[in-house]
Amino acid sequence: MSAELLNMLPFPLLLIDNDDRFVWLNPAAESFFQSSTAYLAGRALTEMLPADSPFFALLHRVRQAGRPVVEKAMGLVSPKLGVRTGAIQMVPILAAGQPEAQAQILVSIQEQSMAEQLSTQNQFKGAALSMAKMTALLAHEIKNPLAGIKGAAQLLELDLPAEYRELSGMIVDETDRITSLLSRIETLSSDTPVKFTDVNIHEVLDHCIRITKASFGRHLTVIRRYDPSLPDVRADRELLVQCFLNLFKNAAEATKAGDELTLSTSYSMTRYVSSLSDGRRVHLPFQIEIEDTGDGIPDELADHIFEPFISTKSGGSGLGLAMVASVIADHGGAISHLPRRRGTCFSINLPVMSRTSSGRKTEAET
Repeated sequence: MSAELLNMLPFPLLLIDNDDRFVWLNPAAESFFQSSTAYLAGRALTEMLPADSPFFALLHRVRQAGRPVVEKAMGLVSPKLGVRTGAIQMVPILAAGQPEAQAQILVSIQEQSMAEQLSTQNQFKGAALSMAKMTALLAHEIKNPLAGIKGAAQLLELDLPAEYRELSGMIVDETDRITSLLSRIETLSSDTPVKFTDVNIHEVLDHCIRITKASFGRHLTVIRRYDPSLPDVRADRELLVQCFLNLFKNAAEATKAGDELTLSTSYSMTRYVSSLSDGRRVHLPFQIEIEDTGDGIPDELADHIFEPFISTKSGGSGLGLAMVASVIADHGGAISHLPRRRGTCFSINLPVMSRTSSGRKTEAET
């Protein structure tokens, strides 16, 4: 393909040498990296991306395999680029008689915009809400007999010999577990009103960390990287607490003693995206990143983690992240999973909202 045609392609295309240095970029790539080919040619990729970026791990895989590799969704995060997500394709280019170790890599980037993330997230929310509507009546009907079963087991326990009380206790515990599961499904229902108030996001995060450190996350080392100038956000505090506790619990279950949980907050007045549905520009200035150094999310599940009943844990309900996505969507925001070489990172972006901008009913509307 001629250089003229490559330059006309609407997506970033760049050539990397065997020392991980820029060789050439098309105009779309120059725009992506906010620098010209004349400036970048010969410069190390580490000037644009941190050395621990998964981009370098993918380069290494291509060189080892000697064949093209595609990553469906890779997060590129750096102070210069911000947070960018896209499908990355890398193809080794080997000149005649050249050893494989010196192959250059042709990289194409099909960027997923925040607007696409919002659209995808709304689809996840729709699936979660559809599931909730189908189960709402059923859940109510199941809870009633469950309460009777639990009560009967507790009464029987009073007259049972000691060797059988463990079995009656098991009945009580299991009915409680099923009731809790049904309650979690019901929280996805769109009929639950959202109570918007001015919320200090740092106070909410600190509150959730205190709960985490006192219970399921005692083993975690918590690192706070807060922007102290962050203003209040208009949100439902209790829903945000439920949202963050789900994310922290997931992090705790995927980590071990000595692992870290890092909370970062930032605010950018220039963070706007265009909605795919109507072209409306959405202001998402608040950003919260929750990153752990645990086991991470398997590649085969990364594209489906916000869907109901998709879980990375054995025996997990798969409702936690679906609930989180639903809550963030109700606040007009977006949540995305940012791939990391180690661990898991979730990025949440929230808007400056009016009192009636939520997808759910507000307290005043009920």
